Amino acid sequence: MQVGSPPEWDDVPEEFQADLAALDKLDDNSLWQIVRSRKTADQMERYNFLLERNSSGNITDAEQLELIKLRHEADSFMLCKAQSAVLLRWRGHDVPTP
Repeated sequence: MQVGSPPEWDDVPEEFQADLAALDKLDDNSLWQIVRSRKTADQMERYNFLLERNSSGNITDAEQLELIKLRHEADSFMLCKAQSAVLLRWRGHDVPTP
């Protein structure tokens, strides 16, 4: 039996805390699904395209808003993957480091 509490998530930005807190209630199989999840090639291509347009100064207002949304989603995605891995380790699983 594990002693103590699950890993903390309160040192992340407030906008992501509710999603991370919800992970504590998931079963191990659900956490493994999150850890193993990946963004699709199309999602990554669009994100990279918008990043390139942004850095070259050729991004439209609509694309800028889309990039902000995608960046927020990417941050949430990675934080949830990381927290899921930490929870699985805390629960005694051997989770490989990426």
